[in-house]
Amino acid sequence: MSPSSSVSPTPNAREEGYLVFSQSGGAVDIDAWNQHASRFFAARLGFASAAPEDLSFVVAPDGATPGVRAAHARNTVPEDHALAEAAEGGRGGGLALLAKRCGTVWLVERQDPADILALRLAAILASVLLGPIVDPAIPEIFGVKTAREKIRGYTTRS
Repeated sequence: MSPSSSVSPTPNAREEGYLVFSQSGGAVDIDAWNQHASRFFAARLGFASAAPEDLSFVVAPDGATPGVRAAHARNTVPEDHALAEAAEGGRGGGLALLAKRCGTVWLVERQDPADILALRLAAILASVLLGPIVDPAIPEIFGVKTAREKIRGYTTRS
């Protein structure tokens, strides 16, 4: 799927899901993404639906219950960059600057604030698309390393 401004996120997706900034505007290579998920995130990734207006992924962590999470790509808008800057809060980590170089953003829907499958999908996307993740609910901006630590924290508590 190529990101398109015609693909509109679900209402409140920016506030309720993860934003994953992408330096790549190309099509989804699900086989390569799955290999990456398996190698670096102990999970398998596949399409639940590959229709451009309804793109959802099966996220299957090793040894855990799989699930389906939707993700929608679109061109970035100034509000996305402003959100990344606000999430960085002047701490100077540089991730907001990285977000500014990204022309596409993926909105990963989550079912609740502690949705580990949505976080894992966001981490996989951030890793293959070379961009930061923003959690607008906090707000917080972080990279793949922090996402992996958060995943590890969630899984050790369960």
